[in-house]
Amino acid sequence: MQFLRRRTSEERSLPALPGSSDQYWNWHPDESGAPTPSSSLAIADVLACVRVLADSAASVPLIPYRAADAGRTRLTGGRLSSLLDQPAPATTQASLVGTLMSHLALWGNGFVGKFRGETGVIEQLGMLHPDYVQVEIRAGTPDYTVTDPKTGRESHHGPEDIVHVKGVSTDGLVGLSPIKQARMAVSLSKGLGEFSEAFVRNGARPSGILKIGSGSTSQQMEWTSEVVDERHGGARNAHRIAVLRGDVDWIPMTGPLDDLQFCEQRKLSTAEVARIFRVPVWMIGGTTGDSQTYANAEQWALQFVTYSLRPWCVVIEQAISTDPDLCPGNVYVEFLLDALLRADSATRSDVYTKALSPETGWMTRAEVRRLENLDPEEGAPA
Repeated sequence: MQFLRRRTSEERSLPALPGSSDQYWNWHPDESGAPTPSSSLAIADVLACVRVLADSAASVPLIPYRAADAGRTRLTGGRLSSLLDQPAPATTQASLVGTLMSHLALWGNGFVGKFRGETGVIEQLGMLHPDYVQVEIRAGTPDYTVTDPKTGRESHHGPEDIVHVKGVSTDGLVGLSPIKQARMAVSLSKGLGEFSEAFVRNGARPSGILKIGSGSTSQQMEWTSEVVDERHGGARNAHRIAVLRGDVDWIPMTGPLDDLQFCEQRKLSTAEVARIFRVPVWMIGGTTGDSQTYANAEQWALQFVTYSLRPWCVVIEQAISTDPDLCPGNVYVEFLLDALLRADSATRSDVYTKALSPETGWMTRAEVRRLENLDPEEGAPA
């Protein structure tokens, strides 16, 4: 029978949290020129989608509970509650969850490091960059090889040191990166952005041709070209009237951006990128083609929470809840999504009236006041 190898205390201790640098974040495309998970953030549509998911997840409290026969009890003290409130110095829960969601959206994997003190107790939680973590199965247990980006030193760790949160996977070991899997759509968005930038920068693109007489010298042609670039190059000089001396004919050319259907291509690209991240197009400033009213906007927001954000929240909840170091016994964590699903005041009032009804009620006044973020009534239990 093959036994799991025992790690020494030095191997169990994760290296210090790496600082951010250009080398660490790898803000460059790969050798083929295709965007990487990091470099794709330079694409406006990708950045917008990641921000929607990260900011939404960061705004939802992650709360620890202890399951009991009569329900559950919210934990307000203890190691887990302290770690969730402040995972590390100068780090908030929103920062940790937002970074974790960003890693999941871009790499399909999130690695939460459990940093221990001298006594072996977990004192900090910190994100490990997916580019510097390799996952293998050794003796039936996941083995994580963490590379220090500054020194290049490698260290091996197991589930006792790292909480691995993964998205959609085909092998059950690592999650799939949406950027790598949908590289063609992301590259198209990148190319359209570069074309738009070049179009504005090179405002003197040939909307027409200057035809100079056959007797002109190369110096005269070069001088004419320089004059055109100087007076009409760039966005500020666009559409200025050109006045030239000599025998020069102007031959207009067609093919503006509307004829090239550039705007339609940008709309399609935005919809493609939003589809990759399962984010509604309207949430990143795209057009849906449908008229948006207050009623359907509320339904769209509900759909975003239900089908876009909640699946990621469940993945995070289960990864942390099943970690025996963070959630021993019947302890678990859960995102409080009620804040994002909050209805208008009239609807809430109607629901609370039914919930407090003596015949069919299922809530108390204290519970209603807690949901409305109100102080407990004087003399009533908190």
